[in-house]
Amino acid sequence: MVSLRPYAQLVRLPNVFTALADIALAALVVGAGRDHLLTLALLGLASACLYCGGMVWNDFFDVEQDRRERPFRPIPSGRVSLRSAAVFGGFLMVAGISFAILAAFQHPPGSRSGPIVIAVLLVVAIFGYDGWLKRTGMGPAGMGACRFLNVLLGLTVTGEPIKNWGYLLALVVGV
Repeated sequence: MVSLRPYAQLVRLPNVFTALADIALAALVVGAGRDHLLTLALLGLASACLYCGGMVWNDFFDVEQDRRERPFRPIPSGRVSLRSAAVFGGFLMVAGISFAILAAFQHPPGSRSGPIVIAVLLVVAIFGYDGWLKRTGMGPAGMGACRFLNVLLGLTVTGEPIKNWGYLLALVVGV
């Protein structure tokens, strides 16, 4: 029997609500109502999966440092193998994009690409941050890009084009 606790620790489950807050903020400012509840739920699931996947990949890329400094974490302690973490992290990224695709199909044809493109860009930003940027002077900008894109993901909830003020709002959160 596989214990789920190490996986919950690996994804930093209590912190996932910070990603959901970005989606909720965006939905509130664009006035998403009852007509958008399914889309909002799907975007929330996309965001949660991408956030949790990012946490897994963070620990995947940091395994050597964690063996020295945080041996209690799931990967260095051996409670989750490096291979299992990679499969789990990959699954979460694919699930995040899949939920964004499902959210996009709640919109009329012609306005469906927004959530998909932003989710894919968010995956790129997550890997960029976790794999390379976090230990450089560009680390804060990399993390800010993840938050910026997560707010933009939420701004796609109504299917309307993102307005200039929406980009400004996402920028403020990202900064």
